[in-house]
Amino acid sequence: MNQYHSIYLPQFTMGEDAFGTFPERIGRGRKAAVICGKQAWEASKDYVLPSLEQAEIIVTGAEVYGKDATWENVKRLEREPAVQEADVILAVGGGKCIDTVKVVGDRLSKPVYTIPSIASNCAPITQISILYHEDGSFREILKLKNVPVHCFINPKLTLAAPVRYLWAGIGDAMAKHVESAWSAKAGEALDYGSALGITAGSMCFYPMLEKAEKAMEDAAKGVISRELEETILNIIISPGIVSVSAHPDYNGGIAHALFYGMTSRKCIEERHLHGEVVAYGMLVNLMADHDWEKLSRAWRLSKAIKLPVCLGDLELDPTDPLEDVLKVTMENQELKHTPYPVTKEMYNRVLSALEQRKRGEEIDMEPFKGL
Repeated sequence: MNQYHSIYLPQFTMGEDAFGTFPERIGRGRKAAVICGKQAWEASKDYVLPSLEQAEIIVTGAEVYGKDATWENVKRLEREPAVQEADVILAVGGGKCIDTVKVVGDRLSKPVYTIPSIASNCAPITQISILYHEDGSFREILKLKNVPVHCFINPKLTLAAPVRYLWAGIGDAMAKHVESAWSAKAGEALDYGSALGITAGSMCFYPMLEKAEKAMEDAAKGVISRELEETILNIIISPGIVSVSAHPDYNGGIAHALFYGMTSRKCIEERHLHGEVVAYGMLVNLMADHDWEKLSRAWRLSKAIKLPVCLGDLELDPTDPLEDVLKVTMENQELKHTPYPVTKEMYNRVLSALEQRKRGEEIDMEPFKGL
């Protein structure tokens, strides 16, 4: 057994002039392959390319990663001459693009630098990649050797992207705190990294209650405000610290397990964002745990910014037993460590209770007895 525990905390630069730090962070004269999302590169290249040129960094090519984080895309990109020739890889895009690039860099032992084109998740700084099958369904969570070397966050790119990505990112980040704190209720002593990560996770939740609504309004107006910048950091950096610090046991839970189950439905995969679905799962997690105070506050924010609070908000019928969804949910690795047994019956009861709450009815607590 290894007698050590390593934590690689993320390094990042935030601000409108973030790309001006390329010379110090990447190094002058190096060769860089850009792997990007197509739309992300169109929106960001006018910011990125001049900064790379000023840093005397040679671009070997700009390759579009594909449409999903799949092993097929990873293997294709590994063979690209521009990637093979490069000293470093620059990932420019959303979470699926960046997760793909991190695997490529991991397998080729090339340093990866990230430029998130949207603020929707913590993929730009984490040591894992979430991979999918070519049909869009969940495949696996891959643990990598390293975190990205550095993340460059320019809030101007967030303003160039549809506001719905920021919206979904708020839900994804808030769920990170809910799940990590819930998972730690199992009662075992926490090591330093897990305690650090779970404590940092509170930044994913409480500042959102105060600032997320204003951040959404400012983003819609094209205004870079303090609330917007802090919300971006609490979407990308704060949950990333949880991910890289806390033991995997505390990095998931009811919300993400349900998300992976829901990806088996075509409407979810095609028309709903990861963080949007996870935001609903966060309410499920809080309801299952009888955490009424957090549930009330999260519900109010979700209603205010129109994150989903019921199955209908995700195009799912509340009378549907969701057998296929819950089968995948219960098999997911997110439920390997729980503070108490989580069952399909529990999910059914909680989903029903949330529908009651949405209708403004008094929740029947009888089914919750004994949970």
